[in-house]
Order: sequence, then structure tokens, then C-alpha cells
Amino acid sequence: MNPKIKLGLRILFGIFMLIFGINKFAHFMPFPPIPGDGGTLMGIYATSGFLSVIGILEILAGLAILVDKFAPLAITIAVAIMFNAFLFHALHDIANIGGAVVGLVLSLALVYAYKDRFTSLLSA
Repeated sequence: MNPKIKLGLRILFGIFMLIFGINKFAHFMPFPPIPGDGGTLMGIYATSGFLSVIGILEILAGLAILVDKFAPLAITIAVAIMFNAFLFHALHDIANIGGAVVGLVLSLALVYAYKDRFTSLLSA
């Protein structure tokens, strides 16, 4: 992959992760109400501290990706978070799935950008 594209993906996704991680503490982008079981589940996540853990992981992963230190590890963590966000929205809040889709696509693009670092992990 072109180094400039890789750099652009790193910056874009790193900032994406930082913004959503910091938002879990600063609440500058309020969560829209989620109907039904999804809202109940999100309420449990919020009151149990689970969202705070996710926020910390997003901030750390975003910083690692931005400075390109331990980027493959950070990308692995970020893909897991983005995949779970995608599944949550697909099953409980399809109207607000856009951010999760963008995050998942960017994280998977970074897996491809770092494919040389993931070959042993992805080999059978």
C-alpha cells in the first residue's frame, strides 16, 4: 500500500478512535436514545463502567495508531471494538449504524495496510 495512503488511514482512524474514546468521558456527542433491549444493554454498559473501559482502550489504541507505536496491537484491539459496535448497531440500533460501519471499514483497511505484520496471525 502507498505510504501516503497508509499514513492518511492511520491519522483518520487514530483521530476517529480518540474522538469516540474521549466522548465516553466528556459527552460532547450525546448518545441518542436506543429503543428496546439495546437501550437496556447500553444502560448496563454505562452504569457498570464497561463503557469507560472501552473509552480508555479507544484512546490508547487511537494514540498508538497515530504515533505508529505498537500499531498492529492497537489495530487488533480497535478491530474487536469496531466489530462489536457494528454488531450492536446491526442488532439493536440499525438507524445509527453509520459510525460503526465507518470505524470497521477504516480498521479493516489498516489491517490490510499492515498485512505484512499480520501474516503469521492470519496464516492457517
